[in-house]
Amino acid sequence: MRNLKILTAILFVSFMAALPASAQWPARNSRPWEKGAFETRQYRNLFVEMGYQPQAVEKKLQEVFDDVFRGPNKVYFEVGDSLGYISDIKNHDVRTEGMSYGMMIAVQMNQKDIFDRLWRWSKKYMQHQQGSREGYFAWSCKTDGTHNAEGAASDGELYFITSLLFASNLWGNDTGIDYKREARHIIDCAMSKDGTDGQQPLIHPEHKLITFTPDNMGSRFTDPSYHIPAFYEVWARWADDGRADFWREAAAKAREFLHKAINPETGLNPDMCNYDGTIMDNPWMRRGGSANFRYDSWRVPMNIALDYEWSCKDKEWQQKYAETFQNFLYKQGVDSFVDQYRVDGTLPEGNEILQAGGFRKLRHSIGLVATTAAASVMCTHEKKREFVKALWDMPHQPFEDGYFDAYYDGLLRLFAFMHLSGHYRIIFPDAMRELKAGNMSMTIDTGAGGRIVSLKYDGKEVISQSKAPESFGSTFWTSPQSVWNWPPVQEIDKYPYEITEDGPQRLTITSQVAPKLGMSVSKKFVTDKKNGRIDVTYQIVNADNRPHEVAPWEVTRVPHGGLIFFEAPLEGITPAGLMTFENAHGCAWTKPDVKQENRKVNADGKGWLAFLNDGLLLLKTFDDLKDGQPAPGEAEIQVYINRGKSYIELESQGAYVTLKPGESLSWTVGWTLTECQDKEPSKQLADKVKKLAKKNMPKSKRP
Repeated sequence: MRNLKILTAILFVSFMAALPASAQWPARNSRPWEKGAFETRQYRNLFVEMGYQPQAVEKKLQEVFDDVFRGPNKVYFEVGDSLGYISDIKNHDVRTEGMSYGMMIAVQMNQKDIFDRLWRWSKKYMQHQQGSREGYFAWSCKTDGTHNAEGAASDGELYFITSLLFASNLWGNDTGIDYKREARHIIDCAMSKDGTDGQQPLIHPEHKLITFTPDNMGSRFTDPSYHIPAFYEVWARWADDGRADFWREAAAKAREFLHKAINPETGLNPDMCNYDGTIMDNPWMRRGGSANFRYDSWRVPMNIALDYEWSCKDKEWQQKYAETFQNFLYKQGVDSFVDQYRVDGTLPEGNEILQAGGFRKLRHSIGLVATTAAASVMCTHEKKREFVKALWDMPHQPFEDGYFDAYYDGLLRLFAFMHLSGHYRIIFPDAMRELKAGNMSMTIDTGAGGRIVSLKYDGKEVISQSKAPESFGSTFWTSPQSVWNWPPVQEIDKYPYEITEDGPQRLTITSQVAPKLGMSVSKKFVTDKKNGRIDVTYQIVNADNRPHEVAPWEVTRVPHGGLIFFEAPLEGITPAGLMTFENAHGCAWTKPDVKQENRKVNADGKGWLAFLNDGLLLLKTFDDLKDGQPAPGEAEIQVYINRGKSYIELESQGAYVTLKPGESLSWTVGWTLTECQDKEPSKQLADKVKKLAKKNMPKSKRP
């Protein structure tokens, strides 16, 4: 019944595709949830609830991400082989705000290389490694790493710590960076400050609220946009620093503070204020506009939305706040409200208006449009639809006078799309799942493309454990590669999969729809303890509004070396001469040599592929394809040897078929791992493997 419902929904998507994007999907009863993701692990896709097609939402999110990190107006730049930074282009510097935001985005989007580059740059150039500021970060640097200022801005540390803890949960701490140790170092240094040389704790020990800056001056007051209670909930669970009760209290205090700091009539908050939420009695700050709602203040609605989505511990007040805030801006005009106000809702004048990029001017800025739309996850009123549509439709482009903020506006826009599409998530430390069949154990990383990251026999590993990208574990792609070229489609190869079935002998996980393909993938792992086998069934679903031709493709990386063999004639292995094969006992055999070039061959096998190395035999069984069944330019069996002595890919593919909208195909690969002390080709080994392959041959289903 569940599959029938899914199929019906997919077919409906196809039918509606000819309509405008906002009408492509049936709008749902869009009301706030009553429980947070810490409890439910569920996230709303408000775009879909409001009628946008799921595929269009995923495509839009990727476009917004690319605008920030890869497009012509990008703010992310790589340095050498291992570093990268995010620059506030209009101010010609690198800020802890942008670096830590970038890290949070990268871990949410499972972009490990970007995350690691940003962290290495931050640690190398921004973080103080000794002295009274040890552990803190210089909040502004030139793009060459030279400090513009030595002191810290507390929000940077807040994001650094949380993103590092999420990285620890997602990727572990043994891939070159011990993320948890780095997060703990910041926390421990920050909370041990005692005023020496003017350095104070990140969180005020008396008020238990975050400081504006953790020094003698900035610790006297705070910035409402720095208060993110949900982050402290993360620290309480996973920092393991002995302060869990303190962090839970800090979360509660932050929620109380926001009640006091926000004007109940307008929903606006000051840029800076006292710890009790009152405006600082400082004529200079009043004249300079620090008591007003302006750039920093924009973040408050999005921060409160995050706490609502994750914790939902203050939902009644949060819902009232969000509607008050949107009601105020609605009266100003959804397409015309400006980006700075006094907290009573009147317009600032003169020097009260904070300049940016050399301009002192009120604007309808996309950064505030974005955070206002993000607040819609808390709202019950119908006005929220207009704010969400305004964000979806608003291009990020220069104003008529030339002002353009690719950095702050761009980052807030990306965060808002993550919120509204359900992609700003708590990263739990349990993405790994292990299945056992006899002496064989298989570990699947559901948080990173559903990749098989380990396959062991009595604790002995057989697949590649390289730390280099695209060189380890076993993944799944769609064939032919010519459809997507390179790199692999991240929704299928790298993004988290949703767990839909979880048990001691089986696991089912499902990817997002990949906009580039119009398809999603599910992987079902079922153990056969009696035969010591694990069957992996891959299902490709066409969620698009047009037919797609596709074949399934499993890619397993193993260490360089050993013996590779399968049942095929030598003349059928192409291109000829790339690898040295011998024909013996009805099989083709090769021992990988070492060359400084990448090589790949295709072969028409008999439904099995074997790899023998260091006393272990890995046998994979699958459908035996007939002539004409593989995808164009592809084959039933493929062997790829990377240059040097690095890794090998053992690849197999299923039949190339046409999937109509809503149709799916299923393709099963049987995995068997057993001890075997043979090292050379022999009739005994060939007969043994052929017999085992025949016994374990799975059956797949095509549309």
